[in-house]
Amino acid sequence: MTAQERTPAAPQGTAGWFDIGLPPQKQVLGFLYAKWAIGALRGLVEVRAFDALADGPRTVAEIAAATGAQEDPLYRVLRAVAAAGVLAEREDGRFELTERSAGLVDGAQDGIRDMFLFTSDPMLWRPYENVAHALRTGEPAFKAAFDTTFYEYTKANPASGAVFDRAMQQNSYPGTDAVFEGFDFGRFRRIADVGGGRGHFLVDLLRNNPGTTGVLADQEHTVAEAKPLFEEAGLLDRVEIVPTDFFTAVPSGCDAYFIKHTLHNWDNDKAELILRRIREAIGEDRDARLLIVENLLRGAGQWDIGKLIDVESLSVLGGRERSLAEWDRIAGAAGFALANEPVAGDIALLEYRPVTP
Repeated sequence: MTAQERTPAAPQGTAGWFDIGLPPQKQVLGFLYAKWAIGALRGLVEVRAFDALADGPRTVAEIAAATGAQEDPLYRVLRAVAAAGVLAEREDGRFELTERSAGLVDGAQDGIRDMFLFTSDPMLWRPYENVAHALRTGEPAFKAAFDTTFYEYTKANPASGAVFDRAMQQNSYPGTDAVFEGFDFGRFRRIADVGGGRGHFLVDLLRNNPGTTGVLADQEHTVAEAKPLFEEAGLLDRVEIVPTDFFTAVPSGCDAYFIKHTLHNWDNDKAELILRRIREAIGEDRDARLLIVENLLRGAGQWDIGKLIDVESLSVLGGRERSLAEWDRIAGAAGFALANEPVAGDIALLEYRPVTP
């Protein structure tokens, strides 16, 4: 029997992470490969090696000249990233982009360069050095590493805050697009995007639903930069931009309250408080709806990338990803009942109707 035949099948979605050439009790060492690959990739992104390849294949000497890197270490890191399948190393010694690396070029269409730099930044990396702190105390490991919270840190460190903001503009995921394709936002006359950042999603929503108006509700320093985006899109007359602390109050008078990739940043008590504020804004309008877009976790033992994202929520923010039962619990406590049948295992849109708690 081969090593693969002797090894019990791994849960769906995880098999590629284990080195089946090792004895079963050592196969988890395969996770180390991810650290090595991430470090190599980040180095190349930081020196803009992918930018140097944007116009076609280049030799190591040409890439070194364009990036200011030393040829020998540059070659070794390029070679490793090519072996990992991100770049192509040609027989003539030149390297070139692949479909996997094209998005790491600065300014690439649908690019992820800033998202990659953010998620591999020391401010998100260091908390993983001490996840045990979160296990022992329930406190985010970020707090132990930086002696402050994540959001306080990004406010106090403008460079870190800037990479965070740029990354959030690239934070697009096919699963999110899929849930929007099948949902009729046009049935709502007025939609509030709660925690909507500078308004990129709301711009797309209003473009696609000409009979709908919107309210952009986020922190004052965030929405302060939103007006030019709506002006450029010709939508300023259809949006109200409202500085909002969603722990205190949310603008009233909307038919739907949309909140995307935000509630998972908070623990259950704070997430419930945000939903209570939305419920207060809805008041007696039983036809209004709460629309939540978040990961919806699968059941016990099932592969789900959201369960790994949950460790980041725990370690960095003190937030959490949730199953449908967990969402129903906090939404129910805030005065909502589920009104659709979301599918677990990816990004889901959960629709809730207001009820009396």
